[in-house]
Amino acid sequence: MDRLLFNYADLILQRGVALEKNQILVIETSTDTIDFLRILTKQAYELGAKDVVVHYTDHELTKIRLQHASVETLTDVPNWWIESQTYYGDNDACFLRLISEDPDGLREVDHEKLSLWKKATATPLNELNFKKKENMLKWSAAAVPNKKWAQKVFPNLKEDEAFNELWKSILKSCYVNEQSGLLGWDEHIEDLKNNVVKLNNLNLKTLRFKNKLGTDLEIGICEDGIFAGGICHCPEPDGVIFAPNIPSEEILTTPHRFKVNGTVYNSFPLSYSGNIIDKFYLKFKDGIVVDYNAAIGEEILKGILDTDEGTRRLGEVAFVPYNSPINKMGIIFYNTLFDENASCHLALGAGYTDVIKGKDRSKSALIDKGLNTSALHVDFMFGSEDMECIGTTYDNKEITIFKNGLFII
Repeated sequence: MDRLLFNYADLILQRGVALEKNQILVIETSTDTIDFLRILTKQAYELGAKDVVVHYTDHELTKIRLQHASVETLTDVPNWWIESQTYYGDNDACFLRLISEDPDGLREVDHEKLSLWKKATATPLNELNFKKKENMLKWSAAAVPNKKWAQKVFPNLKEDEAFNELWKSILKSCYVNEQSGLLGWDEHIEDLKNNVVKLNNLNLKTLRFKNKLGTDLEIGICEDGIFAGGICHCPEPDGVIFAPNIPSEEILTTPHRFKVNGTVYNSFPLSYSGNIIDKFYLKFKDGIVVDYNAAIGEEILKGILDTDEGTRRLGEVAFVPYNSPINKMGIIFYNTLFDENASCHLALGAGYTDVIKGKDRSKSALIDKGLNTSALHVDFMFGSEDMECIGTTYDNKEITIFKNGLFII
């Protein structure tokens, strides 16, 4: 296992954040990751990192604070906390989210408190997050198991067995083996790039998704929008290559914030801040959610939608074939980083700017092309085995892109 973890760290550092010599690496993670974090940190310094800065959280401490602190306290975000993030953004650091969550960890927290806290801590970082979306900074997310998460995924196994099984599943999802953390990943990225080229050659303006769950949704793409998958460049279009998500099976673009109409039903549970949202639908008219319902976690969903004006609009649409390696595992990870790579997905909130072409990269110019802005970006899965997607080109030709959950282009 030691060799596998070393190779996984290598993948995160060399392909994920694409760490360069004399660059600062900022890591946001929980105390559950400490053993792997030591391997990763040592390796980062050996690769030439100027410094490795770790911002820790703890699931239980976060829960206790949210249960007992007042709303006034929770929404009073001190300047030092904001500057602990923005300072490193101003100094060309690269940013890593090393995720290790308990899917049920915040289930008992007041929903309104959770929503207000999320908004209060996200809003001051809007400009930093815009830089990340624009790929002016390198950023990535990867995951490390913890025992509560493992037991959620593998409830019929003993605690240690479940933990080890989750580690194996994570490493397999990321194409890591005993020989290398890079070779399998690089081959996979080449396959993704081939489909990206095919999609961009179609010159699409709209996508219409349908399936038997009830989804019938038409999505207009931002003006000058293109598709991307697996990798980004810092800066675009030909800077240092990095991978925002490890693993990654998606090919995505940014919807026009006013051009989404119809209804979408989720196909996988959404794990959000230690809560599960499931069996829900969203109805859109002219880009905005006008109706919704959830059998599980409706108050949490309401909190997301009410965060700001942008969280009722879409910021991402992504293709993932139903036969993706993660979906073929037959596991629900209860973690968006993995479950979104088992299924086509959408995101409420902020849109990606790097998939909108044009020399004027100002926020106002990108908004004019249809970009949605928000303090949040929340992915949810809607793909299915019978998913169909028909695209319409700018010369009004209809092309079937997806049939029975798979690319046919």
